[in-house]
Amino acid sequence: MKSLAFFPRTRRMAIIMHLFLLGYVAVILFPLSWVVIGALKTNREMFLDPTGLPADPNWGKFIEAWNAGVRDFFINSVVVSGVSVALIVIASALAAYALTRMNFRYSGWVYLLTVLCFAIPVHAVLVPIYGLLSDLHLLNTHLGLILPYAAFGLPFSIILMYSFFYEFPAELEEAGKLDGCGPWRRLWFVVLPLSRPVLISVAIFNLVGVWNEFLLATIIMTSKHMQTLPLGLVSFRDQYGTDWPGTLAAISIGSLPLLVLFVIFQKYFVRSMAGMGK
Repeated sequence: MKSLAFFPRTRRMAIIMHLFLLGYVAVILFPLSWVVIGALKTNREMFLDPTGLPADPNWGKFIEAWNAGVRDFFINSVVVSGVSVALIVIASALAAYALTRMNFRYSGWVYLLTVLCFAIPVHAVLVPIYGLLSDLHLLNTHLGLILPYAAFGLPFSIILMYSFFYEFPAELEEAGKLDGCGPWRRLWFVVLPLSRPVLISVAIFNLVGVWNEFLLATIIMTSKHMQTLPLGLVSFRDQYGTDWPGTLAAISIGSLPLLVLFVIFQKYFVRSMAGMGK
């Protein structure tokens, strides 16, 4: 086998970088694979050989976990995350387009205020949010989580879309204008179809944050049947803590959807991030 010294300098650096990335991927994938493999074991195998492969994989734990309450938590998370992300994507696209195309008097100040809102931590406004939702009778409701999630996701999403729309080729919009398209038609039929990478990136960023959010959900959702997956998994662990394969199966059910979505849309995500770096 040839040593690294045999290759030119640039080739050596490329090999070292690839080895580093492979090691990084292995570190990331190990806990995920351990969770899935652990869900296929028995309790005895988990304690005798925690890192080994199961002798007889048991997929029944996933069904048991699903029927033991994970299904309700999963549905709550899908509803809250889906509606929140849809609101964020639509509202941030409209706001960013207005800030980049409509030169109204205080557009610069509005963008600066958006950046400042991005710096506000969730912990600083938990008490006011709870009081407001209590007055509106939105505690223990899906809407009580959707509205705060959408509000907290908007600043970053507007900033991300603003940078994309700012670099959007004006010639394409001019062509639509010559065809008789007004501002709304240009946005919906010219700009947004060509903005798929940044729209998907915004959706993925916010979906990960909303899907895994725990602190605000703990305060708003005190009723068990309304809990999202992060809260539900804590309840599941407390109830079935001695059944490690069942607990790991529940964790797998909560983690795999995000991984699948990222694998499907990764090319758009990478394309958007590459465009931001220009």
